[in-house]
Amino acid sequence: MDTLRLNHAIQIRALPADRLEDFVNDWLAQRCKDYHGHELWRGTGDMGRDVTGYLTDQRMEGPWDNFQCKQLSTRLSELSAFVELGKIFMHAAAGQFSLPRAYTFVAPLGVVRAIQQLIAHPERFRQAFRDRWDKDISNRLVENQRVPLSSSIEAMIDAFDFTEVYWLDAAGLVSDPACMPVLVKWFDEDPGPSPRGVVPIQIQAGESVYVGQLLKVYEEKGPATYPNAEAAIASAEFGAHLREQRTRFFDAVAFDRFYRDSTPEEYLANFKEEIYHGVVDTHRDDHPNGYTRLNKVMQQAAALQASGILGRHAGPKVKQGTCHQLANEERLPWHR
Repeated sequence: MDTLRLNHAIQIRALPADRLEDFVNDWLAQRCKDYHGHELWRGTGDMGRDVTGYLTDQRMEGPWDNFQCKQLSTRLSELSAFVELGKIFMHAAAGQFSLPRAYTFVAPLGVVRAIQQLIAHPERFRQAFRDRWDKDISNRLVENQRVPLSSSIEAMIDAFDFTEVYWLDAAGLVSDPACMPVLVKWFDEDPGPSPRGVVPIQIQAGESVYVGQLLKVYEEKGPATYPNAEAAIASAEFGAHLREQRTRFFDAVAFDRFYRDSTPEEYLANFKEEIYHGVVDTHRDDHPNGYTRLNKVMQQAAALQASGILGRHAGPKVKQGTCHQLANEERLPWHR
């Protein structure tokens, strides 16, 4: 693990218990491909659930995963693991919810070796619940009350898929690619620069609007007409100019794709708003023609210094290409 990730693992280990739950909740929010939704359960009455991830809109009436967060001064003990998972069996037996599809202990300092061994041997883990329930678990589930191993609880133990029990420490969390946006939000992690864009030979549907506007700008400046992008690219006057605009556009597309996956959602939206407000007055100024307006906006965009992590990595071409994206959305049309 690199030094920065190691430092973040240390920071996660130092979070208070409630903040660890918030961190895991933010992490699940980034795993949108895995979950339809997620929920944070706080305080007493959580029934053994800290953060839950839902696979369907049926939420807890459909398949769901449980993430039990244990912020401790030592590794998660064997007894604590039995008690926490035992709460799930007890409440599922009482009809409070269905059994989770999977169960993950999120313990920043890790788990003791005995738990690792049980997780590695699912059927041994199942049998251990039957063997140890009355002696070690029954009197620790509800305060001042003993919960015997009833037939309904035993049925839950039999039905649960112990191959879907996992543990995750701080190092494992920060190594998950889905955690990067959370590290950016919580610890100002820098995801690094985005890759350069790749410009396809053929005009793509996603760039047709701004390219169509540029063709009208070129015709306005004259003297030739350009029925399509190929005609403009082939022209001596505007061919190089159009190729440059497409390079800028696809650099912005690559920038968006990279930071959409590696930063919180609002970062990219805020960056685009800064670019818009940084050039819109120049766009609205009186200009002799659209070509002059376009070039003045491009000059202004290149000189902008956007804020935050994205501003740090946005070079002139990305900022100029973002203007073409705004033209695509008709917020900064090149031809009016």
